[in-house]
Amino acid sequence: MSYRPSYGDLNSPDDTPEGTDEDNTKKSLESVEFKAEYVFGDQLQHLRQQVLKLREELLEARTMEDVRKVLELERAIFNAQQKDAEFVYSVSMESMENAETIGKFSDANKYLKEAIIARSSLPQFNLHGLWIGKYGDHGYEMVNITYVGDTLFAHKVTGDRNVPKGELSFTADLSPLGKSKEFLEPIELADSAAKQWGSKYLSRFVGQGQVAAEGFENSQLIEGQLILVNEFFSFAWVPIGYQVFFGRPSAEQTLQLLRDAEKSDDHNIEKARDYIRRCMEESKVLEEESYYENGLSNEIDNYEALGAFE
Repeated sequence: MSYRPSYGDLNSPDDTPEGTDEDNTKKSLESVEFKAEYVFGDQLQHLRQQVLKLREELLEARTMEDVRKVLELERAIFNAQQKDAEFVYSVSMESMENAETIGKFSDANKYLKEAIIARSSLPQFNLHGLWIGKYGDHGYEMVNITYVGDTLFAHKVTGDRNVPKGELSFTADLSPLGKSKEFLEPIELADSAAKQWGSKYLSRFVGQGQVAAEGFENSQLIEGQLILVNEFFSFAWVPIGYQVFFGRPSAEQTLQLLRDAEKSDDHNIEKARDYIRRCMEESKVLEEESYYENGLSNEIDNYEALGAFE
């Protein structure tokens, strides 16, 4: 979805003939206070699809100069967009920057508060802390996720012979709709996979993943994707067809993994397996369904290949 909604779709009061019913409707619309009741997951995707359809109808109504219909559609679009936290975050930040530019710092502070509330509701900004995933033959490893602005960083808490602990494992650009960035359409799952996960659509974000030869030689960042899967997430190193699926470790697993890391990064961590096994098993189901749905070869090793969520 490359379209970015805009508050500019709402006409100014001067656009409506004075003294008409439409003028009164417009004033009523402007006086309504909308509270943040955001939707997410499949509901959000359906909402955005609805907005796109409404905008098509709005364009037709403007062409036909149907003022009443235009106002009705503007109202419907406005109401719908207030339920999209990413949209509200984007517009609030833009409004804040504009207010600061012209010296309206009280307004800028108001927009900042709106932006903070919307941002805090977005799942991609609530991944702080420790996660554990299986890095292929290297075994289970732990990363710590932090944020700088709208950029997510995952640094290795435990490492391997290629990318050691303390180094960056991957990063993702989470800047909202409307920024100058590449936007990835959500992944649409097959019905069986959607039933497995409870979601039809998986949000994903452009990122970069660290790769290196042994000893952290020739390290470089390559194209990647961060994919949200309910309470889990995965990161795909796109050019090399490699993906790691992450889940939250328990406190006991975290301590055990850290202790084992002191002995050897390649140590087999039995206490982490029970929790991670569910992630791995459900991941393979999801990956296989995604392959078949998109007509990809089922002869590919689904877990190791890129198409895990493609």
